Amino acid sequence: MNRMTLAVDDPLKVGDATLIPVVEVFSFSKVRGERAAFAARKRAKAVVALGPWGIVALDVEGEEISLQELADEVTGLKELVTGIADSDVGTKGDKGGQRIDKMASK
Repeated sequence: MNRMTLAVDDPLKVGDATLIPVVEVFSFSKVRGERAAFAARKRAKAVVALGPWGIVALDVEGEEISLQELADEVTGLKELVTGIADSDVGTKGDKGGQRIDKMASK
């Protein structure tokens, strides 16, 4: 059985910025009789950066991507971003990044 999911990893605070890694988790399992095989892989897919400039989502190539579309794919991302943005002063303004209040209202 193959399974692929997108998930958030633990946020990382760097100076005034908070980085939220988004990872792709792939797992494989096969059971045949008394034999079983299992494998898993986790790799970076994107990062959400929150700071004085606002909120921005970047893919692994460093290109800006839609925060809303990423949040629609990743369970718990919207709530995590909202919680961090509400606790950090200065990240909720429209300073070039995407606004969290637009994302949270959907």
